[in-house]
Amino acid sequence: MSVMLKTSGKLRILGMMSGTSGDAIDGTLVTFDERDSYKLDWYDSYEFAAPVRQRLQSLMVGITGPDLARAEAYVAELYAEAVRSFRCRHREQIDAIAVHGQTLVHVPTPVEWDGMKVSGTIQALSPSWLAHRCGLPVVSDFRRRDMAAGGQGAPLVPYGDARFFGHLSGNTVALNIGGIANITVLSGGPGAQVVSAFDTGPGNMLMDAAMVWATNGEQCYDRDGAFAASAPYSEALLQELLQTPYLRTAPPKTTGREDFGCTRWEEIKKAWEKQMSAAELVSTFCEFTARSIAEAIVTFVAPTWPPDRVVVAGGGAYNPELCRRIRERLPPCCAFERSDVYGVPVMAREAMAFAALGEAFLRGRPANVPAATGARQPVVLGSYTPA
Repeated sequence: MSVMLKTSGKLRILGMMSGTSGDAIDGTLVTFDERDSYKLDWYDSYEFAAPVRQRLQSLMVGITGPDLARAEAYVAELYAEAVRSFRCRHREQIDAIAVHGQTLVHVPTPVEWDGMKVSGTIQALSPSWLAHRCGLPVVSDFRRRDMAAGGQGAPLVPYGDARFFGHLSGNTVALNIGGIANITVLSGGPGAQVVSAFDTGPGNMLMDAAMVWATNGEQCYDRDGAFAASAPYSEALLQELLQTPYLRTAPPKTTGREDFGCTRWEEIKKAWEKQMSAAELVSTFCEFTARSIAEAIVTFVAPTWPPDRVVVAGGGAYNPELCRRIRERLPPCCAFERSDVYGVPVMAREAMAFAALGEAFLRGRPANVPAATGARQPVVLGSYTPA
């Protein structure tokens, strides 16, 4: 069945994604029209129960071939349950689902196999399974076409950032703090272009792992940053963390659990848990995230595109201690605002970006940003599975 591109008229796209934290599926219904305007109809979230979070975490650490096959169906069932939950609370028509799936492996750096250079990525989710369960067409698999064009397949959200924040004047840094922190740099005022985008390094991932350990699983994140605010950070551990080679690598670049996930956490815990309290560990990770974000902006953005504002979204935007530490290290003339101010709910930014990617596919528009991914050319992203 061929894809019926819709170059005119309205499209109501349900954007869905689950991030590196593996704690929930975020969903947003966005109505787009052919004049490039949009309306956020609703935002919702489907939280995972503890056993689901634990299974997803284990799949992200290491996975066998049979479990990978099962994970495709398992994640599709989770997404189908989320769609059913959303439909119970929201009655608007849905034209298509644009879905990211759960990233299990992302290896964008090519290696040579038998004379061929290959890279790869796995976002667990069977679009056929999801389309069958929901009775809706599914647009998925957004990374691979960019990688085929020589890009890293990430970041994907800059296209959405240009849609949602491109009307702002001056230079804007759209910052998302999920498990990993990433930024999109927009320059040029109304109709601004994406000039750079990359992962800055850790977001909440190390802090969350430390909180689970410190509270014996009772808390999976540092609510309001209270734990970090209660103790000083370790300068010695911080300096060790800041030597991570990724932080000094110039963009375009992406990272994930491979650099800042469970393996790194276990190494740090083993080496440092007897030298400081749990609160000091969380405070140090908070400082590491804040410092790596601020220094990425100061080093890789400010010299060419001095930022007029940083617009923050993601779970980290709800951590006032983390935001305070980031703000302190930014240029004094740079405003620091939450994305809600511009009509993009803090926890909806990435799901809205996938809705925008789904719309771009259905209208036949390229949606990768070569300045961000390193691709040789703009390409249409995604694959289509009919209802």
